[in-house]
Amino acid sequence: MMMIKAMVTGEKVLVLAALLLTSCSPSGPSEGAYKKSVKAADESAAIQLLRTIASAQAQSKVTRGSYGDFNSLVQAGFLDQRFASTSPELSGYRFRMSATEAEFSVTADPQSSEGGPASRNRHFYLDSGDGAIHVNPTQTATNADPVL
Repeated sequence: MMMIKAMVTGEKVLVLAALLLTSCSPSGPSEGAYKKSVKAADESAAIQLLRTIASAQAQSKVTRGSYGDFNSLVQAGFLDQRFASTSPELSGYRFRMSATEAEFSVTADPQSSEGGPASRNRHFYLDSGDGAIHVNPTQTATNADPVL
């Protein structure tokens, strides 16, 4: 009887140890929580970057009389070098902009990482019309999508 009780207790210890090791390993249950926190951080960064772009566009409109694309905003000093591209990729998002003298629009779409699917879900849109950030959970956002 004592031997059986010791075996059951020993099995419990082994099961408990296995559960602890699994929950501490990168591929264990905590991986989902980690990915969610990275996704939330990337989405927050993308939203903040859209606000930065809107501010740069407002400065451009006031000082130069027109909106600009990424390269012209960088050259004028309204955006930093991270944006020096026709479609910069920052914080896991690809930003694309259309700008004329009178208006601009910019989208932020999640990008895949290392050949896999995009780990972020939401797509964002901002334009000079209302200055609001619009969001779409499945495809490139437009001004017809709900405001964030």
